[in-house]
Amino acid sequence: MGRYVIIGLRGTGKSTVGRMLAEKQDIPFHDTDALIQKQTGLEIPEIFSRYGEEEFRRIEREVIASLPAGPAVIATGGGAVMDPENRLLLRQGSAIILLTADQATLAARTRRSDRPPLTDLSAEDEIHHLGKTRGPIYRGCADLCISTTGENPARIVDQILRNRGMTDRSIPPACQFPPGISPADLRDIPLVYAITGNPVSHSRSPFLYNKLFPGYGIPGRYIFLPALSAEDAIKGMRVLGAKGLSVTIPFKETMVSCIDEPDEDVTAIGALNTVVRCGERLYGHNTDWIGIREPLWDLRGSDALVVGAGGAAAAAVYALLSLDMRVTIANRTPKRGEALAERFGCTALPLQEIKSADLIINATSLGMKESDGSPVSSSLLRPGVTVFDLVYTPPMTPLLREAEAAGCRIIRGTEMFIYQAAAQFSLLTGIDPDPSKIRGVLG
Repeated sequence: MGRYVIIGLRGTGKSTVGRMLAEKQDIPFHDTDALIQKQTGLEIPEIFSRYGEEEFRRIEREVIASLPAGPAVIATGGGAVMDPENRLLLRQGSAIILLTADQATLAARTRRSDRPPLTDLSAEDEIHHLGKTRGPIYRGCADLCISTTGENPARIVDQILRNRGMTDRSIPPACQFPPGISPADLRDIPLVYAITGNPVSHSRSPFLYNKLFPGYGIPGRYIFLPALSAEDAIKGMRVLGAKGLSVTIPFKETMVSCIDEPDEDVTAIGALNTVVRCGERLYGHNTDWIGIREPLWDLRGSDALVVGAGGAAAAAVYALLSLDMRVTIANRTPKRGEALAERFGCTALPLQEIKSADLIINATSLGMKESDGSPVSSSLLRPGVTVFDLVYTPPMTPLLREAEAAGCRIIRGTEMFIYQAAAQFSLLTGIDPDPSKIRGVLG
């Protein structure tokens, strides 16, 4: 790969490493901040002082859009990749390298800078704040993550060139490949992703991701990684050198203890469906709740029934509470339902005691087989009720067929899949996909 984009917070060494990398390969070096100063005839602090950050970001977009094609090393300003348009432009034909450093190192380096602060916080608090807010985007964009703490820039350059901007990988025996992809296809591909669980062969994620990647210029492949446990899945991920995992049943809850940094959604829900690797660290996210929330904005403040008490049910409760709904949980094992209700401060009741609800969500796996039948009584299904089945294979479950026949508004699990996949795609790649494209791919 002859084109490298260096991203990261101020003080991580982007310009120093980028310049050395370009010199070693005898290719052009472009520093976007330097180009902005050249174009405006002003220093960066003066642009911020005179015109503010919004104008600076507009000029930055122009500069990035005007970068010449071909081999080069591009060092970006710390906030450049927070703009979705910049991420798309920088992604094309490039290896994206994320440089990181610990907070003490960044504070020491930035104290020597004349750049204005971006917030009203202290230097240390600003670094922590920016790291938290920008971190998911940085990690999503990155093909390779390298810490510069205590490292010589020359050694970092050697590491980038040795890896060609990629992560080392082997192919675990457990891997399964969707049609059109073979082990040989992974040898020279910068980014590999997988879905893990037991089973995983029913998942449409490999089909979806492999269809979307070319349109967004993402040099990746997505495969199946069946496993016997969450720990086994993580071992396979590391051997594979995978950038990210989609996580399905039964690992969504047990996987939380296998990662380094769960986000606040994972901590609240107690389950995850996304793992992003950056260097040796693993970051956990949950986008299931986003997939549940998005089709339900018009029902804010309603009475909702969630059937189930596992990871999907927890995500559903979390999503519904964010919409100010009054939530009741019904589960086949009452104690699990009661424990979930206590955790979120809502109500748990036996299903037979529930007389009505504006919204019914099936958060169990019942419906994946035709013989499963409906998980709720037909007496709850009447006109004016919305029924949302989180099972997406098959698209029309026994519950949805019965609800539609009873005059209910129905929401298929494919809707949840579409919105959670869009959020997950962004976490795994740094690119925000158009949900309508996902819907189109899924047909």
